[in-house]
Amino acid sequence: MRVLNIVSPGLPHRSAARPFGGRAVQAALRAMTMAVVIALSVLASPSLAQDVGASDYQFELVDRELKQGYGAVLTVRLVHRQTGKVVPDAVVFISRLDMSPDGMGEMTAPLEPVPDVLPGYFRFETDLVMEGDWSLVLMAKVPDADGYVRGKLIVTAVP
Repeated sequence: MRVLNIVSPGLPHRSAARPFGGRAVQAALRAMTMAVVIALSVLASPSLAQDVGASDYQFELVDRELKQGYGAVLTVRLVHRQTGKVVPDAVVFISRLDMSPDGMGEMTAPLEPVPDVLPGYFRFETDLVMEGDWSLVLMAKVPDADGYVRGKLIVTAVP
C-alpha cells in the first residue's frame, strides 16, 4: 500500500510546526558558544596567550611612579627583547588597571587611550584615586609575531 503525503493549502507543513531552535540552529549556537569559550580561555591564560614569537616582546613603563590623583597619564612602550628597539606597529586591545598588588583587585581605575606622537609608545589617562601599587595589564598584537604579547606592570601612585 502506498501513502501519499498531501499538503493542504490551509494547514501548515510539518517543518513549519517545529519549535524555534531546530537542529541547525542548535548546532550553530553550540559552535558559537564553543568559539567564545576558546577565545576567552586564550585571553585569560598567559601560557596560551604567549605563542611562539610573542615572548620576544615586552611592555615597559616609562615612569614607574605617578602622582596620585585625577588625570594621571601612564606611558608604556613595547620593545623587542633581543634588540631593545621599540615596536612601532603593535595594537593594544586589552587593558586593565587595578590595585591587586595591594590586595584590592576590585579597586579598578578607568584607562582612556591618549594619542602619542612616538610610534611604539602607548599613553593612557587614568584616575589614580588612591596611593599605592597599581597593576597594569596589557595585551597587544604585533603583526609579525605569532600569538599575543601580554604584559603586567606595577606602577606606584605617590602623593
